[in-house]
Amino acid sequence: MDQGKTAPYSTTALRRELSGFRETTSPLFPDVTLDQILTEVTICKMVKDSVKRQVFYLQAPCGNFFLKRIVLIRDKDRLRHLLLPGRRWAEWRNLHKLGSAGISAARPVLKGEKPDGHPEVFFLVTEKVDGSPLRYESLAIAETLGRYIGLLHLRGVYHADLHPENLIIQNNGHPCLIDVQEVLFLPWLPRRIRIYNLGKLYFRIRSQLQSDRWSAAFLRSYNSMGKKKIIPFELNRAADRHQQIHYRSRSKRCCKNSTEFAVVKGIHFHGYKRRSFHWGKRELRQALEEGKVVKKNRVINFQGVNIKIYRKRMFHRDRCLASWKISRALEVRNIAVPQSLAYFVMNGYSFFLSEFIVDSILLNDYLSSLSAEPHKRRAIKKLALWVKQIHDNHIWQRDFKSSNILCRKGDYLMVDLDDVTIRGRLPDKKKIVNLAQLNASLSNAITIKDRLRFFFYYMADEKPSRQRRRAIYRKVWEITLSKDTSYFDLDIDKLKI
Repeated sequence: MDQGKTAPYSTTALRRELSGFRETTSPLFPDVTLDQILTEVTICKMVKDSVKRQVFYLQAPCGNFFLKRIVLIRDKDRLRHLLLPGRRWAEWRNLHKLGSAGISAARPVLKGEKPDGHPEVFFLVTEKVDGSPLRYESLAIAETLGRYIGLLHLRGVYHADLHPENLIIQNNGHPCLIDVQEVLFLPWLPRRIRIYNLGKLYFRIRSQLQSDRWSAAFLRSYNSMGKKKIIPFELNRAADRHQQIHYRSRSKRCCKNSTEFAVVKGIHFHGYKRRSFHWGKRELRQALEEGKVVKKNRVINFQGVNIKIYRKRMFHRDRCLASWKISRALEVRNIAVPQSLAYFVMNGYSFFLSEFIVDSILLNDYLSSLSAEPHKRRAIKKLALWVKQIHDNHIWQRDFKSSNILCRKGDYLMVDLDDVTIRGRLPDKKKIVNLAQLNASLSNAITIKDRLRFFFYYMADEKPSRQRRRAIYRKVWEITLSKDTSYFDLDIDKLKI
């Protein structure tokens, strides 16, 4: 558990909140009671706090424990538990089953529920597993983890939420599961299900790996468990699929009630916003009356909030809603954008509210301010890798010009998001168009040599032949020459070498 995110919590308050609960003790800890733990506790910290779940770390002479308290506040949670009553104690049963099957998992201590009251609350106490999070430096850990996951699949155990945060490497070097709510016990696991399950774990791991040796050791050890072998191509394809599912599910949360976002409903006023953002109808009206106009009838700024305005029309795309959704989609893909704050609809207009970045400048101004050659070279390399990251994520900006890129403390941010789309695959033709748009919108302060460096860094990972590299660059320049570049202070005839 990440101790940096913990906060002290009153034992008295926790005792009061859990009073009157009906308790059931596990056969593994027949003599331990909640009252005993809370009486003897020396350290009580909240390590996770969300709308529906809180997790507490309890340290006492009788042992160290985690207490997970679940509150059924949301209607959909209450409906889910009404339709699936067995879900409530699924983790309790799964922990006992895993222990009986000889699979390392956290040990259950006791559970409790309140027979009446609203909202419904229940809790589960498990023993703390001594160990550390999964590491990616040791090949021995990779081999041990491969055998452990192979054992799970060999015994028909399918973990629908298999990811590194639910695994602890114990002090003896063996993995241990600590969250088994989504575990199913099946007679056998078909090969395609095993690949799918491995992909869920691997897509989170591969971004942390420095080389392929760790994943090769993991897969070799997994295949040694006697099942039909899984090859790296299948594993990577399954990981790609899970990555897209992850991006899609995280992106859609901006239009639903969740721990981070809230749906806003009112009379002639609705939309979505971050829970940490406290604006409503009154504040928006004040901003429209008192805000500073950046673009007439389109963009205003008020109290550090940038407000984009769009008049809703039938059969026209709502550009503010598109900006709200795409901002979240870029955020989950680690593409830097000004933080989105809210999307509101009022009086036939839609509004996209985002962070106004005071200490930022436009790309051309930033690159022109770098007089030292080493600093400019580092900035151009960073820009090339940033553009490469955008294209690798299949992101298409129809108007990819320098005025739509901000720089803050050496980092780049994309703005004007209503023209951004995310595709299943981004063809080379569109990548070339983006590169040409950016090339045509850079000023004469960026020399021919700088532009060639940018292209070299952008293409470095692909390692194309010299002939192919020249062919692509020639297409970029052909498109560049067809554009009006005077707006960006680019005179190609006077461009410096």
